[in-house]
Amino acid sequence: MTGIRFLLPLFFCLFLLPSALSAQDLEQDGEYGVDWGGYLFGLKGGLSLGSQDWSGLETELLLGYHGALYIESVPAGGRFNLYGQLGYHTRGSRISRRRGITFGGSGVTLPADDFRFQNISLGLGAKSVFQYARFGDLYYVLGLRAEYNLSTNLSEYDQLESSFGISFRANYPIDSPEFINEFTYGATFGAGALFPISDKIGGFVEITAHPDLSFQYNQGAIPNVIDPFGAGNRTIPERQIRNFTIEISFGIRFLRKWTYVD
Repeated sequence: MTGIRFLLPLFFCLFLLPSALSAQDLEQDGEYGVDWGGYLFGLKGGLSLGSQDWSGLETELLLGYHGALYIESVPAGGRFNLYGQLGYHTRGSRISRRRGITFGGSGVTLPADDFRFQNISLGLGAKSVFQYARFGDLYYVLGLRAEYNLSTNLSEYDQLESSFGISFRANYPIDSPEFINEFTYGATFGAGALFPISDKIGGFVEITAHPDLSFQYNQGAIPNVIDPFGAGNRTIPERQIRNFTIEISFGIRFLRKWTYVD
């Protein structure tokens, strides 16, 4: 849990950062920074489609979910603003049903399996409006992320290992802190549409992509594993897993405003 204690103070420090002059005009009375000040904040969440780049094995999309709290500088008189957010995200991938062979040589159908990594994510970046439409303001998002892994579901497959032997792990990652990286980092990019509800409240829809630049799982080769399909031992090759997630988010945004008095 040391990672959480590391990320939380960074997020709350964002509230102390000075607001930057930026993006769309919020149509408030007076001049921002002279007559009034403030910041934007809110929450968002939705569905995630997770994919992972596994060395030596093709995987499929995993359906998950995410949620986040965020804060933004006020986009007054321009198109550009800064944001920071802290959220909970499901990373991972899935493997469809496939055939396996027991030590006795009989065939068995393995269930469809998913591999979930539950991460806390701290994101910093920028947004910029590129088009003002009749239904709302269209903007793009670009940022960087640092993530801390809370848990995985890899231990669910320990029973399969005891049934099929460790050679089963030739296709599955091993639940071990030696191989699972607690900290990862990556990029965020995407686009969204903001719909004004009132002068201080807005709703939005966002589609973002989150490629990791580091490995979530990094396992070296494991030698001297009994091979149930032939004589002697074998070596399970190294495995490196990197996350890639597409997220569809629905959110609400509030304006926290104060007025300067002469």
